[in-house]
Amino acid sequence: MRMKRERRRSASRSYIIALSKSRSRLALLASLITISFSAYGIIGGIVIYAETGTEPREIFRYFTINTNCLTAFAACMIIPFAVEGMRKKYFSYPKWAAMIHYCGMVCTTLTMITAVGLISLADPEMAFGGYNLYLHVICPVMVMVSFFMVESGFDFTFRDSVIACIPAWIYGLIYLWQVALIGEANGGWEDLYHVLEYLPFPVALAVPAYALIVLGLALLIQWLYNRLTRRRLERMNSRLWPEDVDPAEINIEIFGLGRYMGKHADVKFVELPLDLLGWIADRYGLKIESLIRPYIRGFMDSMKERRDFAGSNKLQGK
Repeated sequence: MRMKRERRRSASRSYIIALSKSRSRLALLASLITISFSAYGIIGGIVIYAETGTEPREIFRYFTINTNCLTAFAACMIIPFAVEGMRKKYFSYPKWAAMIHYCGMVCTTLTMITAVGLISLADPEMAFGGYNLYLHVICPVMVMVSFFMVESGFDFTFRDSVIACIPAWIYGLIYLWQVALIGEANGGWEDLYHVLEYLPFPVALAVPAYALIVLGLALLIQWLYNRLTRRRLERMNSRLWPEDVDPAEINIEIFGLGRYMGKHADVKFVELPLDLLGWIADRYGLKIESLIRPYIRGFMDSMKERRDFAGSNKLQGK
């Protein structure tokens, strides 16, 4: 029984150090796949427009193209943090990057719902033909995978959901202005998505209805994301974090974490994983300040070894 407990503690200790290694790999893989499919669909659409003699810039009238550009940009923002996470075994990225990812998730999900539920009724070829299969279905699915599987460490709030709706709201206003108010005959846009054909109520009601639909979608995504994040945390706690760990043992492991981070960190910056330390503090009823101290000692100890090693190499070089 004692050996079993010790093995579990050993797994827990290893998990503290390598907490985010798998998350980093998953983030990198999902981001690369998202970028690849988005680039394939966007470039393919531009080539088709060029071959037909249409101005390639007109392709950016499509919400699909703009949203895939946004999600590709979000994936590009995540890649450096994922690479650093693989190197340091600690994956974290800032709230602004998570918000861009959230915005892209809302927009691409809206794209898929519109393509499947609206465009396919009027023009199946436009919904699923050629490169549109990637842009309307495959890319949104990959964005869902990357968004729900890669944890940002943040719980999204109602305010975050409202912010995530802004790109979709802006496009919706522009689209209705160009299609419904100006009209194609007066130099506006063609009704690319056949909205006016299937709009069940006057255009004047379309703006608030559209805004509420997008917000409802964002809130649903927020609820699912936060719920999945909490369930993962509970599962990790129950499986890998024993209840009867001595505080001194935790301090030793946090000291080791600081040494590991100091070994791989930029020499000009002290990296403090407050989310991880806060998680451990909450788990064992400790104050986060009591964990910061051993972490900093380990970090600075490792940095001192690096400086001493670099200094000895310089002396030997002379």
